[in-house]
Amino acid sequence: MTNKEIALGWLDKAKRFLAVAKRSLEDGLYDMACFNSQQAAEMALKAVLIMRAGYKPLTHSITELLEAISEIENVPSEVSNCSGIEEHYVQARYPNARMKEYSFDEAQVSVRCGEVIVGYAERILKKA
Repeated sequence: MTNKEIALGWLDKAKRFLAVAKRSLEDGLYDMACFNSQQAAEMALKAVLIMRAGYKPLTHSITELLEAISEIENVPSEVSNCSGIEEHYVQARYPNARMKEYSFDEAQVSVRCGEVIVGYAERILKKA
């Protein structure tokens, strides 16, 4: 398989996570909307790295993935401003990881960030 084929597989997985995040938001499952948005963002950024650099780091950190991408190309501020979504990788998964419940507004922001990052990855892969 070529890097593009592998990257497209990762992007497809990102889109699936994003679809689940959107459904979770609609269903009032705000923690799941946040978690799945983070997963969508992570998979999408790994797709970019596979396409542009030929590898994907073994990390779940959105910040680290964005730093790796920024070494090879400019990352739009709209994308880098979504790095805070990484907190949902742990906090949304475990019942006692947070002091407060997730809110609609928080989930909506997370889903929007997922959309921004997946859209960014789609544009990068489309150019290749």
